[in-house]
Amino acid sequence: MSHAQQHVLASAIVLALLVVLGIHVFLFPMYTSSPATRRIKISSYEQALCHDIYSRGFKVYHHKHKIISCPKYGIVSVVQGGRLGNQIWEYASVWATARRTGLEPFMPRCILKTLEEYFENLSIPPLSSIGQCIIDIGQIVDSLSKWNSTEQSIIIPKHAAYWSLILVWLDDVRREFTFKKSLRNHADTVLKKTSAQYNLSEPTYVSIHVRRTDYIDYLWQKLKIRPAPVDYYLNAMNYFDQKYKNVIFFVASDNIAWCKHHLRYNKWKVNFISNNDAKGPGKDLAIISACNHSIIDYGTYGSFGAVLSAGETVVYNVSAYFSTMIAEALPNWKVMN
Repeated sequence: MSHAQQHVLASAIVLALLVVLGIHVFLFPMYTSSPATRRIKISSYEQALCHDIYSRGFKVYHHKHKIISCPKYGIVSVVQGGRLGNQIWEYASVWATARRTGLEPFMPRCILKTLEEYFENLSIPPLSSIGQCIIDIGQIVDSLSKWNSTEQSIIIPKHAAYWSLILVWLDDVRREFTFKKSLRNHADTVLKKTSAQYNLSEPTYVSIHVRRTDYIDYLWQKLKIRPAPVDYYLNAMNYFDQKYKNVIFFVASDNIAWCKHHLRYNKWKVNFISNNDAKGPGKDLAIISACNHSIIDYGTYGSFGAVLSAGETVVYNVSAYFSTMIAEALPNWKVMN
């Protein structure tokens, strides 16, 4: 064999080895090995769902739920986002999604810590009760529409408000959110004292929730609309005053000074229940839910207060916004411009 022939043969052997190696590396794994899973402990994964784990004492929060066995199938949980109103809707969205799918619901401790300040006997256990269990990150979807297997877990995004699903079990949802006895007593005392002040034996209580502060910028940046004008609240108040007898209005807001300036009219019985610094969200929400009817503009807090109240609700008309869509779905909700 000549030197040239030996060189060609050596080159052919090297080329063949490279082809075999390429097939082994790039083609065989497609058929012989499954995709790598990303499996971590739920106790570690839970921390990624909480945006304020340090300020809310995540590591020292104690709960009444015992450690339970690992779920056989996927779970439903949620990412924490927003303030009290957002976290109530997040909880309710997990509750309704679990009922729809049959998956077990679990809440991040940071959300339970917030809600258990105001509500008693919440049924969803914390994620820490299965903290020793493993979750496959590759088997997580972020919405019910993407869920197609009981092996998958649904982790709902923050600020979720699955109102259409929640409305299916509205009465059960109301029973799930039972205020603590101290808050129920507070609301009852405020209503009775106010009716006695006006010497009314059969009053009609109407709450008004006015959302301002940071929401003004949010409305413009996200929806390109201005906040509800004063005339909206006055027209809604006039609607209830004309329709019902002995109406007493209770105003709650994150800017109660604005409300006192614009909504104080002698022809109506108006009471302003919020603190100047808006640090009593649980007390305000308990009063709102105890009223017969509601006036709201927008936002998760006022909307859920109206849901808990279960009376007639007037809502400000914001196109394609979830509170407006709720009004289109519920017969006792009325959209007003």
